[in-house]
Amino acid sequence: MNVVGGRNMYIYVLRHGLTDWNIQRKLLSVTDVDLNDIGIEQCEAAKKLVENLGYDFVFCSPKLRTKHTAQIVNVQNKPIIYDKRLIERDAKSIEGINVDDFDYRAYWTLGKDEYKDSETIEECKKRVYEFLDELKKEYDGKNILIVTHNGICRIINTYFNGFPKRGDIFDIGQKNAQLKMYKLK
Repeated sequence: MNVVGGRNMYIYVLRHGLTDWNIQRKLLSVTDVDLNDIGIEQCEAAKKLVENLGYDFVFCSPKLRTKHTAQIVNVQNKPIIYDKRLIERDAKSIEGINVDDFDYRAYWTLGKDEYKDSETIEECKKRVYEFLDELKKEYDGKNILIVTHNGICRIINTYFNGFPKRGDIFDIGQKNAQLKMYKLK
C-alpha cells in the first residue's frame, strides 16, 4: 500500500453508464457521446451505492457521458472537478470502428498496444498516474469519487495492483456504472 498522511484515504472509481456506442461495440474514446436510457437507469441504480459513501470530492472526465453520470450519482452534492487526464485513452484514427474488427485485447496489452496513431498505454498511464499522485498530495486524507471511462478504470487498477505479468489489462476493466474502491494508507 502507498503511504500518505496518517489516515486512510479511499478512492472510489465509477465507470460511466451505457452509451449507444457501447451497445454497437464501437471503439469509443474522445468522441462526445451521451448516456442512453439504459445508461441513465444504470446510473440511477449506482446512485444507491454512492449515496452511502463518505466522499469529499468528485473528479470527473469532462466528456458528456461521464459528466451526466456524475450529475446523477452525486446525491451528496459535493464539488465536481473536471480533469482532462481522466478522458479515455485516445484511439484517434481507429475511434468508431467495431472492436470485433481488430485485436481489441492487444489494444489493451502493454507493448502490443500501438495501433496507428492511438495514444499508447504508456502515454495514458503517465497522465493517469500523475493525476493519482497529485490526489495523494493535494487531497491527503480526503475520500475521492472518480467518474471516468473503462480504459482509465483499467489504468487506475494497475496503479494500485500493478500490471499483470504479460501486460494484458483487458480483463481488469469495469462494467458500465460499476463502482470499485481502492484504499491508500
